[in-house]
Amino acid sequence: MLHKEKPDYNRNQYGFYTLDDLVPIDHFLRQVDEVIDFNFIYELVEDTYSTDNGRPSLDPVMLVKIPLIQCLYGIRSMRQTIKEIEVNMAYRWFLGLTLDDRVPHFTTYGKNYSRRFQEKELISEIFSRILNQTLRAGLIDPSEIFVDGTHIKAAANNHKYTKQLVEQQAKFMSDQLELEIDLDRKKQAKKSLKPAESEAKEKKVSTTDPESGWFHKGEHKEVFAYSAQVACDKHGWALAYTVEAGNIHDSQAFPTLFSKIEPFQPHYLIADAGYKTPSIAKFLLDQNITPVFPYTRPRGKKGKLRPKDFIYDEYFDCYLCPENQELTYRTTTREGYREYKSDPKICAQCPLLSVCTESRNHQKVVTRHIWKEALEICEDIRHQKGMKELYQKRKETIERLFGTAKEYHNLRYTRERGKSKMEDKVGLTLACLNIKKLVKMMAGKPFYFVQICQFSLHFASLFRKYKKRQTSKMKFVYNLKRSSGFFFVSILYLLISWQKHF
Repeated sequence: MLHKEKPDYNRNQYGFYTLDDLVPIDHFLRQVDEVIDFNFIYELVEDTYSTDNGRPSLDPVMLVKIPLIQCLYGIRSMRQTIKEIEVNMAYRWFLGLTLDDRVPHFTTYGKNYSRRFQEKELISEIFSRILNQTLRAGLIDPSEIFVDGTHIKAAANNHKYTKQLVEQQAKFMSDQLELEIDLDRKKQAKKSLKPAESEAKEKKVSTTDPESGWFHKGEHKEVFAYSAQVACDKHGWALAYTVEAGNIHDSQAFPTLFSKIEPFQPHYLIADAGYKTPSIAKFLLDQNITPVFPYTRPRGKKGKLRPKDFIYDEYFDCYLCPENQELTYRTTTREGYREYKSDPKICAQCPLLSVCTESRNHQKVVTRHIWKEALEICEDIRHQKGMKELYQKRKETIERLFGTAKEYHNLRYTRERGKSKMEDKVGLTLACLNIKKLVKMMAGKPFYFVQICQFSLHFASLFRKYKKRQTSKMKFVYNLKRSSGFFFVSILYLLISWQKHF
């Protein structure tokens, strides 16, 4: 009611309410509290708290829930989060604070993190617990795993840096590559290469955050950043993550990420062109995992002959040019490329010389990686039925996950400094995304209901693929048997609950 003469009439009214009455029944934080049990945090940090002396400590679960609120609602800073908690009844209810309790200072979480939580890897443990709960509910299908990386702008001034000589990071499978290079050279009656000397390259190192890396993409985007490598399944559940400096290429960051997704035993691994390298292709094929990579345009100058114009003869181990002239093997480089060179005397009289090579001695050089066959197998896989549609699912899974995290959960840039803090920020953000999905699917619903719905969706997907002839009858029956276990467990739970009810 409007009181024109007494505008503060309603503000000065008294009432008798509990905090529980002020929070809506269907509030999201109520659903989170119903589905997720955070009591495991007490066990993780028990040895860092003293029970014999000192002042009473703050509840560690409350200290973890504060950054969780910040991430879930996309609040830009911890200082602003504390201000929101002071006036938001739902936040107080979620943290277990009364209307009279004083909200902790905004520096409290940072101090506890550095003194108690950092060595315990608390955020990564929270991410694992949420993921395990999702796995037990049968909501994850790890047969198809999508991998990608995204850059997060670091909290560093782009103009404050020093140039330092930094040793080059070893490439993926470099030890195995050296062995195969040596065997290839011996097969061709070549001498073994001398041990490579460690090379140092001059790089920009931030004085504000030295662990970040100088990232440049194109001509305009040059910033200090971190690279977050993330893997998810076809339903968009985040399965694993790693954090590297922004100047680390996706292919170099892949081994650490794969070690975390290997226990899921995926059948397909879908990644963009950044992971399409001979070493990754060979590694995945050796692991009996089907790599699904995109088409990449051949490199080279416009108007010149491209590598595909030269045909490789596997039997004679040579290349044939468009004029049917032979390019013979000469050597195998330290990088793992075989070099095939033409005869300069023949090339000097060739009518295609102007579009073939610009070398002074009129000699054409074509290189071929010793693991080129693995990339050729990936090209054959790309043309198989259903692979194009599978790759296009990236925009519905991993790319949507990145878009949501950056748009609504402040992952576009960071205020944290240091790799360990960045790992916790990325882990907490991905845990929040999994929590949102888990809560929407399980809040107020019994276990068997979720299982039956999940099995129904999975069965419909399998049947659709079989009807479109994207999978064989044998594989359809195998996948159906594999996923039916959870369904029968759900039916058992349903019968037991009905028996108790009646």
